[in-house]
Amino acid sequence: MTGPLGTTEVQPRVMQVLVALADEAGRVVTRETLFERCWGDVYVGDDSLNRVVLALRKVIGQLGGEGFEIETIRKAGYRLSGSLAKVPDDIGKAAIGLDRRNLAKAAIAFVVLGGLGAWAASNSSRDRRFEALLRQGHAALAGDDNQFRPDVALRAFQEATDIHPDNPRALGWLALTKSYFAQTAPEEHSATSVANAAQIAQQALAIDPKEPNALMAMFELEGATLDWWGRDRLLRKVITIDSRNELATGELAALLLAAGMTRESSLWGERNISLLPLSQNALAGRATRLWMSGLVADADNVINQLRTSFPTSRWIWSVRFRLYAFTGRARAAETMLGADPGMLRKGPETDMWRTGLHALEDPSVTNIARAREACFAAAQVSGELAGYAMVILSALREVDSAFEVATGHLLSRSAIVQARKPAYEREPTDAMHRINTSWLFAPPCKEMRADPRFIPLCHGIGLVEYWQRRGVKPDYVRMDAAKPPRL
Repeated sequence: MTGPLGTTEVQPRVMQVLVALADEAGRVVTRETLFERCWGDVYVGDDSLNRVVLALRKVIGQLGGEGFEIETIRKAGYRLSGSLAKVPDDIGKAAIGLDRRNLAKAAIAFVVLGGLGAWAASNSSRDRRFEALLRQGHAALAGDDNQFRPDVALRAFQEATDIHPDNPRALGWLALTKSYFAQTAPEEHSATSVANAAQIAQQALAIDPKEPNALMAMFELEGATLDWWGRDRLLRKVITIDSRNELATGELAALLLAAGMTRESSLWGERNISLLPLSQNALAGRATRLWMSGLVADADNVINQLRTSFPTSRWIWSVRFRLYAFTGRARAAETMLGADPGMLRKGPETDMWRTGLHALEDPSVTNIARAREACFAAAQVSGELAGYAMVILSALREVDSAFEVATGHLLSRSAIVQARKPAYEREPTDAMHRINTSWLFAPPCKEMRADPRFIPLCHGIGLVEYWQRRGVKPDYVRMDAAKPPRL
């Protein structure tokens, strides 16, 4: 490492910590992130990191590095502040691993002031633009203004990679955005879109194997091809690397809810809300989890406030609608639908809900028969409607019919399977709905869960294996039954 007062070699680990701090361009880097990036799977204590930071500060002082300093951010981590703007690509690449020979060479070339200062100044305008584009793209994906805009994000991340083609962060964000488009691409372009997103993700991971958004891109692309355990492990790996990754925390909360782990899902859901405090999707998830935990009044309070805050949101409307429908207030749901009929799509979806609500309000033999017929028809259109059909039938105590939909949709073992292309444009793939099984653990499905057919159904979709590998039991075992079922 070279500075105004001379040149010295530094230990590879010291150099690696400096690179990790510099690569974040003035942002706080948590101690956990430094352990993960610089020590990997080797467990070390806080003293090891403290000694490295102390050594780094000593070297900077010896070389006259007055242009920047390493700040300790209490209860958070460290931040490199001052004139150091970015790590040159050749040094950054050398520091990714622990190759002592290459890292030592990179350390000698790393200039504290003078050369690096001139390099940073000449590139500061481009780097500021680069960072601004990453922030813009992230805001568009996170929905900072409650507008999810992947098209805006795609343009921003593409321009950022034009500035720094080999930057793994920019490539990771670009791959993640392209993975969203790949999931809804027209059938004739689907394979090409998936391959392009995967190629960019792999390019990012070749530079930085722990790039969190590239890993999340692969998670989105692999989707239902991963088993429950594999998806759980990958999401937790991303969170270990990047504890503030709101997509990974949100996906983990959703996965746990779909696996019947409502209490654990709530913990991750609240963590997701702390990262995205104004996200209507995250807050609506809170209302859903409260309902699934049996806290109807609390769920009502949350969703009513959200309806006031986001009066035009279709998603908030739908959560309020379903809470009414499945908590003994079918007439209130019918009133909502009468006031806003456009909130549901015409055809199988509207037919299913209209007949279902009517039967919930007046469960005559004729009304139930009509609702059952509409639910079966809707379940053959898409996975999303199959899930709702199963809950409606369960709420009507049509347990046999509910199992017919569930086994047809999840296991293809009945006549009630998706028999044709979705009736609506941009319908997510049926495979994605097969792993969104939270409706199995909804309150109306209590009788299904008490039925001897429920555990074999969970065996068939891999949930029992997931529970056993984690050494956990789903919440319904505690909540539903005095005598827990044998898993």
